[in-house]
Amino acid sequence: MQSIFGKGFWSFIAALFIFVVSRSGPANAQSGKTVSLPPTITIVFPFAAGGGGDVQTRIAARYLPKYLPGSPSFIVKNEPGAGGRTGVQTVYRSKPDGSVMGSTYTAGAVGNQAVFGADAGYDFSKFVILTSTYHNPYTIAVAPRTPYKSIADLKKAAKPIPFCNEGGSVSLSYIVVAAKEMGFPYRLIPGYPGAPAATAGMLRGDCEAVSYGLEFTNRYLKEGVRPIAVHAAERHELWPNVPTSKEQGYPLELMLDMVFYLPPGSSPELADLLRDALTKLYQNREFLDAIRAAKFNPTFADTKQTQRFVSELAKLYSKYAAELREAEAKIK
Repeated sequence: MQSIFGKGFWSFIAALFIFVVSRSGPANAQSGKTVSLPPTITIVFPFAAGGGGDVQTRIAARYLPKYLPGSPSFIVKNEPGAGGRTGVQTVYRSKPDGSVMGSTYTAGAVGNQAVFGADAGYDFSKFVILTSTYHNPYTIAVAPRTPYKSIADLKKAAKPIPFCNEGGSVSLSYIVVAAKEMGFPYRLIPGYPGAPAATAGMLRGDCEAVSYGLEFTNRYLKEGVRPIAVHAAERHELWPNVPTSKEQGYPLELMLDMVFYLPPGSSPELADLLRDALTKLYQNREFLDAIRAAKFNPTFADTKQTQRFVSELAKLYSKYAAELREAEAKIK
Protein backbone atom coordinates (compact mmCIF):
# COMPACT_ATOMS: atom_id res chain seq x y z
CA MET A 1 0.00 0.00 0.00
CA GLN A 2 1.34 3.42 -0.88
CA SER A 3 1.83 6.15 1.70
CA ILE A 4 -1.40 7.25 3.36
CA PHE A 5 -2.37 10.78 2.40
CA GLY A 6 0.40 10.94 -0.18
CA LYS A 7 0.47 12.77 -3.49
CA GLY A 8 -2.59 10.91 -4.73
CA PHE A 9 -4.66 12.30 -1.90
CA TRP A 10 -3.69 15.91 -2.53
CA SER A 11 -4.47 15.49 -6.24
CA PHE A 12 -7.82 14.09 -5.14
CA ILE A 13 -8.55 17.17 -3.01
CA ALA A 14 -7.75 19.51 -5.90
CA ALA A 15 -9.90 17.48 -8.25
CA LEU A 16 -12.85 17.67 -5.87
CA PHE A 17 -12.73 21.47 -5.82
CA ILE A 18 -12.67 21.57 -9.61
CA PHE A 19 -15.47 18.99 -9.65
CA VAL A 20 -17.76 21.05 -7.44
CA VAL A 21 -17.10 24.35 -9.19
CA SER A 22 -17.56 22.93 -12.67
CA ARG A 23 -20.88 21.31 -11.72
CA SER A 24 -22.37 24.06 -9.63
CA GLY A 25 -24.95 25.10 -12.22
CA PRO A 26 -28.59 23.97 -12.27
CA ALA A 27 -28.39 20.26 -11.50
CA ASN A 28 -31.76 19.21 -12.83
CA ALA A 29 -32.00 21.28 -15.99
CA GLN A 30 -33.24 18.93 -18.70
CA SER A 31 -31.44 19.05 -22.04
CA GLY A 32 -34.40 17.83 -24.06
CA LYS A 33 -32.59 14.73 -25.38
CA THR A 34 -34.33 11.39 -25.05
CA VAL A 35 -32.68 8.85 -22.76
CA SER A 36 -33.26 5.14 -23.23
CA LEU A 37 -32.95 3.19 -20.00
CA PRO A 38 -32.16 -0.53 -19.82
CA PRO A 39 -34.97 -2.79 -18.58
CA THR A 40 -33.00 -3.58 -15.40
CA ILE A 41 -30.84 -1.24 -13.33
CA THR A 42 -28.52 -2.56 -10.63
CA ILE A 43 -27.76 -0.43 -7.58
CA VAL A 44 -24.48 -1.54 -6.00
CA PHE A 45 -24.26 -1.03 -2.23
CA PRO A 46 -20.75 -1.77 -0.90
CA PHE A 47 -21.74 -3.20 2.48
CA ALA A 48 -23.68 -6.19 3.77
CA ALA A 49 -27.46 -6.31 3.79
CA GLY A 50 -29.42 -5.11 6.80
CA GLY A 51 -27.80 -1.79 7.67
CA GLY A 52 -29.42 1.61 7.40
CA GLY A 53 -27.97 2.43 3.99
CA ASP A 54 -28.93 -0.95 2.58
CA VAL A 55 -32.49 -0.74 3.88
CA GLN A 56 -33.04 2.74 2.46
CA THR A 57 -31.47 1.79 -0.88
CA ARG A 58 -33.89 -1.13 -1.17
CA ILE A 59 -36.91 1.01 -0.38
CA ALA A 60 -35.79 3.56 -3.00
CA ALA A 61 -35.33 0.75 -5.54
CA ARG A 62 -38.90 -0.40 -4.90
CA TYR A 63 -40.49 3.00 -5.59
CA LEU A 64 -38.11 4.60 -8.10
CA PRO A 65 -39.42 2.84 -11.26
CA LYS A 66 -42.62 4.89 -11.00
CA TYR A 67 -40.70 8.04 -11.91
CA LEU A 68 -38.67 6.69 -14.84
CA PRO A 69 -39.72 6.07 -18.45
CA GLY A 70 -40.41 2.41 -19.10
CA SER A 71 -40.55 1.66 -15.35
CA PRO A 72 -37.27 -0.32 -15.31
CA SER A 73 -36.75 -2.94 -12.62
CA PHE A 74 -34.17 -2.24 -9.93
CA ILE A 75 -31.93 -4.82 -8.27
CA VAL A 76 -29.88 -4.00 -5.18
CA LYS A 77 -26.56 -5.86 -5.15
CA ASN A 78 -24.54 -5.98 -1.95
CA GLU A 79 -20.78 -6.08 -2.57
CA PRO A 80 -19.06 -5.82 0.81
CA GLY A 81 -15.31 -6.00 1.07
CA ALA A 82 -12.17 -3.95 1.72
CA GLY A 83 -13.97 -1.55 4.02
CA GLY A 84 -16.45 -0.52 1.34
CA ARG A 85 -13.95 -0.16 -1.50
CA THR A 86 -14.99 -3.28 -3.43
CA GLY A 87 -18.50 -2.15 -4.30
CA VAL A 88 -17.40 1.38 -5.17
CA GLN A 89 -14.76 -0.08 -7.48
CA THR A 90 -17.47 -2.09 -9.26
CA VAL A 91 -19.44 1.06 -10.07
CA TYR A 92 -16.24 2.83 -11.12
CA ARG A 93 -15.51 0.09 -13.68
CA SER A 94 -19.10 -0.21 -14.95
CA LYS A 95 -20.29 0.97 -18.34
CA PRO A 96 -21.92 4.44 -18.20
CA ASP A 97 -25.05 3.19 -19.95
CA GLY A 98 -27.53 3.46 -17.08
CA SER A 99 -27.42 -0.23 -16.19
CA VAL A 100 -25.47 0.38 -12.96
CA MET A 101 -25.63 3.07 -10.29
CA GLY A 102 -24.20 3.18 -6.82
CA SER A 103 -25.24 4.11 -3.32
CA THR A 104 -22.71 4.41 -0.53
CA TYR A 105 -21.76 6.37 2.56
CA THR A 106 -20.00 9.56 1.45
CA ALA A 107 -17.66 9.64 4.44
CA GLY A 108 -16.53 6.08 3.83
CA ALA A 109 -15.94 6.50 0.10
CA VAL A 110 -14.07 9.79 0.44
CA GLY A 111 -12.19 8.55 3.48
CA ASN A 112 -11.05 5.35 1.79
CA GLN A 113 -9.58 7.30 -1.08
CA ALA A 114 -7.94 9.69 1.35
CA VAL A 115 -6.34 6.80 3.24
CA PHE A 116 -5.44 4.47 0.39
CA GLY A 117 -4.85 6.92 -2.46
CA ALA A 118 -4.59 5.16 -5.81
CA ASP A 119 -4.89 1.81 -4.02
CA ALA A 120 -8.53 2.64 -3.27
CA GLY A 121 -9.22 1.65 -6.86
CA TYR A 122 -11.29 4.65 -7.84
CA ASP A 123 -11.22 8.43 -8.13
CA PHE A 124 -14.32 9.73 -6.38
CA SER A 125 -14.16 13.08 -8.19
CA LYS A 126 -14.88 11.28 -11.49
CA PHE A 127 -18.21 9.81 -10.41
CA VAL A 128 -21.38 11.59 -11.51
CA ILE A 129 -23.11 12.67 -8.33
CA LEU A 130 -26.90 12.45 -8.22
CA THR A 131 -28.42 13.22 -4.79
CA SER A 132 -27.98 12.15 -1.18
CA THR A 133 -30.06 11.01 1.77
CA TYR A 134 -29.74 9.53 5.28
CA HIS A 135 -28.16 12.70 6.67
CA ASN A 136 -27.51 11.48 10.18
CA PRO A 137 -25.32 13.52 12.55
CA TYR A 138 -22.53 11.69 14.33
CA THR A 139 -22.33 11.70 18.10
CA ILE A 140 -20.20 10.88 21.10
CA ALA A 141 -21.81 8.53 23.59
CA VAL A 142 -20.36 6.99 26.73
CA ALA A 143 -20.94 3.92 28.87
CA PRO A 144 -23.48 4.21 31.69
CA ARG A 145 -20.98 3.98 34.54
CA THR A 146 -18.45 6.50 33.21
CA PRO A 147 -18.11 9.93 34.86
CA TYR A 148 -18.28 11.93 31.61
CA LYS A 149 -21.18 14.29 31.01
CA SER A 150 -19.69 16.71 28.48
CA ILE A 151 -16.80 17.37 26.12
CA ALA A 152 -15.19 19.35 28.94
CA ASP A 153 -15.16 16.19 31.06
CA LEU A 154 -13.38 14.28 28.29
CA LYS A 155 -10.76 17.01 28.10
CA LYS A 156 -10.19 16.88 31.86
CA ALA A 157 -9.70 13.11 31.90
CA ALA A 158 -6.38 12.04 33.35
CA LYS A 159 -5.99 9.36 30.68
CA PRO A 160 -6.87 8.81 27.02
CA ILE A 161 -10.55 8.00 26.47
CA PRO A 162 -10.83 4.48 24.98
CA PHE A 163 -13.24 4.29 22.01
CA CYS A 164 -14.52 0.95 20.66
CA ASN A 165 -14.66 0.92 16.85
CA GLU A 166 -14.30 -1.24 13.76
CA GLY A 167 -10.82 0.06 13.00
CA GLY A 168 -11.04 2.08 9.82
CA SER A 169 -13.31 4.16 7.59
CA VAL A 170 -15.89 6.44 9.24
CA SER A 171 -15.72 4.99 12.74
CA LEU A 172 -12.01 5.73 12.99
CA SER A 173 -11.93 9.01 11.11
CA TYR A 174 -14.69 10.73 13.04
CA ILE A 175 -13.21 9.75 16.42
CA VAL A 176 -9.84 11.16 15.40
CA VAL A 177 -11.27 14.36 13.90
CA ALA A 178 -13.48 15.07 16.93
CA ALA A 179 -10.66 14.39 19.39
CA LYS A 180 -8.28 16.70 17.55
CA GLU A 181 -10.84 19.45 17.03
CA MET A 182 -11.93 19.36 20.68
CA GLY A 183 -8.60 18.61 22.27
CA PHE A 184 -9.35 15.51 24.33
CA PRO A 185 -7.01 12.48 24.61
CA TYR A 186 -8.22 9.24 23.03
CA ARG A 187 -7.26 5.63 22.42
CA LEU A 188 -8.75 3.37 19.74
CA ILE A 189 -9.98 -0.12 20.62
CA PRO A 190 -10.44 -1.57 17.10
CA GLY A 191 -11.44 -4.93 15.67
CA TYR A 192 -15.21 -5.04 16.14
CA PRO A 193 -17.18 -6.42 13.15
CA GLY A 194 -19.65 -3.54 13.19
CA ALA A 195 -21.28 -0.75 15.16
CA PRO A 196 -23.61 -3.07 17.15
CA ALA A 197 -20.64 -5.18 18.29
CA ALA A 198 -18.61 -2.10 19.20
CA THR A 199 -21.50 -0.66 21.20
CA ALA A 200 -22.00 -3.99 22.96
CA GLY A 201 -18.29 -3.97 23.74
CA MET A 202 -18.61 -0.58 25.39
CA LEU A 203 -21.57 -1.76 27.46
CA ARG A 204 -19.62 -4.74 28.79
CA GLY A 205 -16.65 -2.57 29.69
CA ASP A 206 -14.21 -2.98 26.79
CA CYS A 207 -14.02 0.80 26.41
CA GLU A 208 -15.68 3.96 27.64
CA ALA A 209 -17.06 5.62 24.50
CA VAL A 210 -18.27 5.16 20.94
CA SER A 211 -18.95 7.53 18.06
CA TYR A 212 -21.78 6.58 15.68
CA GLY A 213 -24.77 8.11 13.93
CA LEU A 214 -27.54 9.51 16.09
CA GLU A 215 -30.31 7.26 14.81
CA PHE A 216 -28.22 4.14 15.40
CA THR A 217 -27.06 5.23 18.86
CA ASN A 218 -30.63 6.11 19.82
CA ARG A 219 -31.52 2.41 19.75
CA TYR A 220 -29.20 1.74 22.68
CA LEU A 221 -30.37 4.39 25.12
CA LYS A 222 -32.54 1.86 26.92
CA GLU A 223 -29.41 -0.25 27.42
CA GLY A 224 -27.78 2.63 29.27
CA VAL A 225 -25.75 4.33 26.54
CA ARG A 226 -25.43 8.05 27.37
CA PRO A 227 -24.96 10.58 24.54
CA ILE A 228 -22.96 13.67 25.51
CA ALA A 229 -22.57 15.51 22.18
CA VAL A 230 -24.11 15.74 18.72
CA HIS A 231 -21.81 16.90 15.91
CA ALA A 232 -24.35 19.24 14.33
CA ALA A 233 -25.28 22.93 14.19
CA GLU A 234 -28.60 22.38 15.98
CA ARG A 235 -30.04 19.99 18.53
CA HIS A 236 -31.83 16.96 17.13
CA GLU A 237 -35.51 16.35 17.74
CA LEU A 238 -34.79 12.83 19.00
CA TRP A 239 -32.37 14.17 21.62
CA PRO A 240 -33.62 17.65 22.58
CA ASN A 241 -31.67 17.55 25.85
CA VAL A 242 -28.32 16.58 24.35
CA PRO A 243 -26.16 19.62 23.51
CA THR A 244 -24.43 19.99 20.19
CA SER A 245 -20.68 20.20 19.82
CA LYS A 246 -21.19 23.82 18.80
CA GLU A 247 -22.99 24.60 22.06
CA GLN A 248 -20.03 23.13 23.90
CA GLY A 249 -17.62 25.42 22.09
CA TYR A 250 -16.68 23.36 19.03
CA PRO A 251 -18.59 24.11 15.78
CA LEU A 252 -17.97 20.64 14.38
CA GLU A 253 -20.44 19.10 11.93
CA LEU A 254 -19.90 15.44 11.10
CA MET A 255 -22.56 13.21 9.62
CA LEU A 256 -23.27 9.93 7.98
CA ASP A 257 -24.98 10.41 4.63
CA MET A 258 -25.64 8.15 1.66
CA VAL A 259 -24.97 9.36 -1.87
CA PHE A 260 -26.46 8.05 -5.12
CA TYR A 261 -24.02 8.23 -8.04
CA LEU A 262 -23.27 7.00 -11.57
CA PRO A 263 -20.12 5.61 -13.20
CA PRO A 264 -17.63 8.06 -14.72
CA GLY A 265 -18.61 9.13 -18.22
CA SER A 266 -22.37 8.86 -17.68
CA SER A 267 -24.19 11.37 -19.86
CA PRO A 268 -25.67 14.61 -18.48
CA GLU A 269 -29.04 13.52 -19.89
CA LEU A 270 -28.97 10.24 -17.93
CA ALA A 271 -27.86 12.03 -14.78
CA ASP A 272 -30.61 14.63 -15.07
CA LEU A 273 -33.23 11.95 -15.63
CA LEU A 274 -32.25 10.10 -12.48
CA ARG A 275 -31.85 13.29 -10.44
CA ASP A 276 -35.36 14.34 -11.38
CA ALA A 277 -36.72 10.90 -10.50
CA LEU A 278 -34.97 10.89 -7.12
CA THR A 279 -36.23 14.39 -6.37
CA LYS A 280 -39.82 13.33 -7.07
CA LEU A 281 -39.31 10.12 -5.10
CA TYR A 282 -38.42 12.04 -1.96
CA GLN A 283 -41.68 13.97 -2.26
CA ASN A 284 -43.77 10.79 -2.37
CA ARG A 285 -45.70 10.33 0.87
CA GLU A 286 -45.99 6.55 0.54
CA PHE A 287 -42.23 6.24 0.02
CA LEU A 288 -41.45 8.55 2.94
CA ASP A 289 -43.83 6.58 5.17
CA ALA A 290 -42.00 3.38 4.17
CA ILE A 291 -38.70 4.94 5.27
CA ARG A 292 -40.24 5.97 8.58
CA ALA A 293 -41.76 2.50 9.04
CA ALA A 294 -38.22 1.13 8.79
CA LYS A 295 -37.34 3.47 11.70
CA PHE A 296 -35.32 5.97 9.70
CA ASN A 297 -35.84 9.69 9.24
CA PRO A 298 -36.15 10.50 5.50
CA THR A 299 -33.91 13.34 4.34
CA PHE A 300 -32.93 14.69 0.93
CA ALA A 301 -30.18 16.87 -0.54
CA ASP A 302 -29.98 17.87 -4.19
CA THR A 303 -26.87 17.62 -6.36
CA LYS A 304 -25.39 20.96 -5.46
CA GLN A 305 -25.84 20.38 -1.72
CA THR A 306 -24.38 16.90 -2.00
CA GLN A 307 -21.33 18.14 -3.90
CA ARG A 308 -20.78 20.69 -1.13
CA PHE A 309 -20.86 17.91 1.47
CA VAL A 310 -18.23 15.99 -0.49
CA SER A 311 -15.98 19.03 -0.84
CA GLU A 312 -16.20 20.02 2.83
CA LEU A 313 -15.50 16.48 3.96
CA ALA A 314 -12.44 16.29 1.72
CA LYS A 315 -11.10 19.50 3.25
CA LEU A 316 -11.62 18.13 6.75
CA TYR A 317 -9.73 14.96 5.93
CA SER A 318 -6.88 17.02 4.51
CA LYS A 319 -6.68 19.11 7.70
CA TYR A 320 -6.07 16.02 9.81
CA ALA A 321 -4.07 13.99 7.32
CA ALA A 322 -1.14 13.34 9.66
CA GLU A 323 -3.35 12.36 12.60
CA LEU A 324 -5.44 9.99 10.48
CA ARG A 325 -2.28 8.45 9.04
CA GLU A 326 -0.94 7.85 12.52
CA ALA A 327 -4.21 6.35 13.78
CA GLU A 328 -4.50 4.07 10.76
CA ALA A 329 -0.92 2.85 11.19
CA LYS A 330 -1.49 1.96 14.86
CA ILE A 331 -4.30 -0.47 14.15
CA LYS A 332 -2.57 -2.36 11.34
